[in-house]
Amino acid sequence: MSKKFTSTILLFTVFIGFLWWGLALLMSSLSVKDGENIIYSLMILGCSFAALVALLMLPRRNQS
Repeated sequence: MSKKFTSTILLFTVFIGFLWWGLALLMSSLSVKDGENIIYSLMILGCSFAALVALLMLPRRNQS
């Protein structure tokens, strides 16, 4: 497996992991109305968004 493919898979895994963690924390925080956990979950979702942007900004292979 090439390094580019491995790093792409790991970045996608980071995106999915942070998205799942952030949404799970947000859903559990909304039922308790805990402001600190809501802010923390939004920060985790921001990290997930940053990983998604980094994933989309990766150079693409030329389709020739």
